[in-house]
Amino acid sequence: MLGLFLFWVDAKPFLLRRVGLSRTGRTSPMPYRPRELVVRAREAAALLLATLDRDEIVARFLDLYAAEHRRPGRADQPGRYREQLETIRREAVLAMVMRIEAALPIRLKVSVAVRGVKPSKKRTGARRARPGRTKRQTLELAIPLLDLFREEFFVALGEALDWTNQDAEAFWGDLELYGKLTVREPRRREARAATSGPFVDRVGLLLDPSLMEQARRAAGRLQLELNSAADRVLRKVFSRRRTN
Repeated sequence: MLGLFLFWVDAKPFLLRRVGLSRTGRTSPMPYRPRELVVRAREAAALLLATLDRDEIVARFLDLYAAEHRRPGRADQPGRYREQLETIRREAVLAMVMRIEAALPIRLKVSVAVRGVKPSKKRTGARRARPGRTKRQTLELAIPLLDLFREEFFVALGEALDWTNQDAEAFWGDLELYGKLTVREPRRREARAATSGPFVDRVGLLLDPSLMEQARRAAGRLQLELNSAADRVLRKVFSRRRTN
């Protein structure tokens, strides 16, 4: 079941996130205290944007692409350059958020049972799990942890980006689309996976629609850089135990 979180900003309802609601009211011991998790979530949002902008990841990408392929750049077409910078930066935020979302269960030391996925019958050398109880306890633990982190993360992200209600709706729509179209690939095949997917297609179209394959390859390299940046954000945020 999906629920909506409304936050009041300047006396207006501000839709920041949709969450899956737990069907149980039980609580479980959490590896992080709520206050500690809130601090980490808000820090992750701030650090994501700071990393993206301080390192000028998108600006460097555009400048390098223009120089390497002799395409119009910031000096030739400043208006078009600013538009590209803004739109591709938004796609970069989406890609980094997707990366962080995918890594959260591991970072929070929880796991969520995926509906519709059946375990393999061939489990050589594995112990037989006790049915029911472990899966339910895992789910009850995972939902509050993930929801609390995501709630605070997206509130902080929306505040930093000065989102309106419409901005938040549009971002969530694109994030859901990214999730549906993104194929999960093992890390060892990540470089090959970055040659396709919603980020590569959308950025390729924004970057250079007349030379799509060339632009998509460049977008794939950018996605790998964004993935690494998002990984660094989470490593830093969860690098040490806090006393909050």
